[in-house]
Amino acid sequence: MECTARQLTSKQLADRKNLSIRINLFGHRWAYQVNLPRQILALRQTTGSQLLEFALVLPLLLVIAVGITDFGKAYNIKHILTNAAREAARITINNPLSYNAGGCTNSSPPCTIQAANDAVQQYLADAGLTTASCLSSASATNPSALKWNYSCNGVSLTIDRSQVITGGASSSVIPATQITLTYPYVWTFGRLIGLLVNGATATLPTSLTTTVIMANIISS
Repeated sequence: MECTARQLTSKQLADRKNLSIRINLFGHRWAYQVNLPRQILALRQTTGSQLLEFALVLPLLLVIAVGITDFGKAYNIKHILTNAAREAARITINNPLSYNAGGCTNSSPPCTIQAANDAVQQYLADAGLTTASCLSSASATNPSALKWNYSCNGVSLTIDRSQVITGGASSSVIPATQITLTYPYVWTFGRLIGLLVNGATATLPTSLTTTVIMANIISS
């Protein structure tokens, strides 16, 4: 009996519509032709494969694109907040609390504090952060003698002129002013994660905060 077998790869099978089988047994020969299953023939079909690949990577591309946009926007807002806080700090450290100018006289809070608040409100509004516009009409609270808080619509501004900086020769203490500014921020990234993965959540801060401290040039 003569028995010969030849293995075919899946590609070779896919390139054929049928398979021929020959058997030689004791001088007798038989030949058979087997039609290949439809599933094997379908292996050589590539129609729609690019669409399938795109559908598989699309969620990952969305997460990357939205993440870059969201965190980039948050970084830009943080930079704007820092610049606004610096403007307020410069006004506060360069003017005494007793300073009177224009129509501001013996007011509460002091004119210097009001000017710092107005500078922050104007800077943020010019940068497109219009939620801070409410600061212009917000009333300041005065939790301590040299500290004032403005708060409205999630925006918070704290001016603290009672801070000190320790350093320099003989570890001297330098009076300073600290400005803390908070602005609300809504993340798109967190909502996207919830859509892609059922029940998933991303823990992200609901606001951005910056703090600036500068030594007082003019005493209270």
